Amino acid sequence: MAHFEEQTWADYVRGLGPRDTMREVDSHLARSCNECLSAKALWGRVQTVANRELEYAPPADLVRLAKFQYSLAQPGTPDLWAVAGLVFDSAMQPLPAGIRGGAVHARQVVYEAESLTVDMRFERKLPGSAISVAGQVLDRDAPLSWVSNAVIVLWTEKGRMVTRTEVNECGEFQLEFEPQNQLRMSVITLGRKTLRIALGCFD
Repeated sequence: MAHFEEQTWADYVRGLGPRDTMREVDSHLARSCNECLSAKALWGRVQTVANRELEYAPPADLVRLAKFQYSLAQPGTPDLWAVAGLVFDSAMQPLPAGIRGGAVHARQVVYEAESLTVDMRFERKLPGSAISVAGQVLDRDAPLSWVSNAVIVLWTEKGRMVTRTEVNECGEFQLEFEPQNQLRMSVITLGRKTLRIALGCFD
């Protein structure tokens, strides 16, 4: 008797397919066909693995991040993001009278767009060359209100993710990265456009 096709076995282990075919497979297996018994065992294992896959679900924040990363490659969707403008940079402030210069270890910047304010402080960690970022996301339309459902992502110029984090209930976040040129930051919030921030050079 001819053995069964793969589609028949896939249906059999799932309890699908015409009843006549299922009875035919049962009858054939009852005659102890070694080849078909092995096929049944193999497809049974495949079905077990498939069932287990249904139990795995990625975290919601990673799904949101993946959707955002996909949107970056879509040239026709500019309405999904907004470029944040720099409104304050401590590096551009004049030095106090009587001070000629010196090493500046910290830099404060503020960006705004889409009713959001992103306030950040960059500081070089010593010893070492890593740069630490402490920031906060604020809602300008709601004074004394923080944005507590945002994801912060740091990218390279070529689109490689450097690091990511989520804000706390006060809209605060912290990041740490090695100095490099042309970094980009994305502030992803629910119900708003994604903010894109060009951080420039850190070398």
